Amino acid sequence: MGGCVSTVDRSGRERSDAIDKQLEEDSKRYKRECKILLLGSGESGKSTVVKQMKIIHQGGYSRSELLEFRPTIYKNLVDSAQAVVSYMRKLGLDCAVMKNRALADKILEYDLRADLDGGKRLVGLNGSSEEGEDSDERALKGDGEMDSDVARAIWEVWKDPVIPQVMDEHSSEFYLMDSAS
Repeated sequence: MGGCVSTVDRSGRERSDAIDKQLEEDSKRYKRECKILLLGSGESGKSTVVKQMKIIHQGGYSRSELLEFRPTIYKNLVDSAQAVVSYMRKLGLDCAVMKNRALADKILEYDLRADLDGGKRLVGLNGSSEEGEDSDERALKGDGEMDSDVARAIWEVWKDPVIPQVMDEHSSEFYLMDSAS
């Protein structure tokens, strides 16, 4: 019925073929894709697994992605150093090296957020230092830098002979991130 007079709808056929081709490509891609659900309590390593998968299967992180982690790393570093020094003081211990006692005070008094907001002297990973609003703006955007004096203070206090004693004998008595030890 009407089969003799029908004409071929070329544009409809082309559109149908394009849809079929896209469905086939999507099907191949989804067969390679694997979705997982990570469950666990806080600090159990869920985000670490995701980050490792990105490194292993997606070629790692771009430079800009790495720079976005910088403020978090600085915060973790300062928080951990402050936790160790604070608990050391709670135990009634002080640094064995006299000059490190003042540096420990400096660590406890340091406020990273105020530093990043205040345009203080900042130091980068390459050791260069700058002052003023430009470095302050970079700090807030994720490629910020931390006060070089505080970085040196943390380094020196960490090398003090009392720190291994605090870490070995008392690390289970106060909170310290896994990555800090």
